[in-house]
Amino acid sequence: MSMIKNFLDWLNPQKRMINEEAEMTVRFLKMLEMTQEEELSCEEIHEMLDQFVDLKLRGVDVAEMMPLVKHHLDLCRDCIEEYEALLVALEVETTL
Repeated sequence: MSMIKNFLDWLNPQKRMINEEAEMTVRFLKMLEMTQEEELSCEEIHEMLDQFVDLKLRGVDVAEMMPLVKHHLDLCRDCIEEYEALLVALEVETTL
């Protein structure tokens, strides 16, 4: 059924656009719901990312050690992509 729905959405770009806008709105509202009194900026995250990844690779519970960084990564698509790229690069480096 999902393939049929996707095909019909593809045939009707206006409906697809409405669905995408609705999904974006839901994601935005979920992010708002998850905000905390104390938040870190993307710039602050970038400064701490090396340390966060290093702890993660050593098996440390980073959510407990650096909860604000973990929280930001849970919300920020750009920062999580940066984190994942750094994590993969360091994992590859350690296996060489």
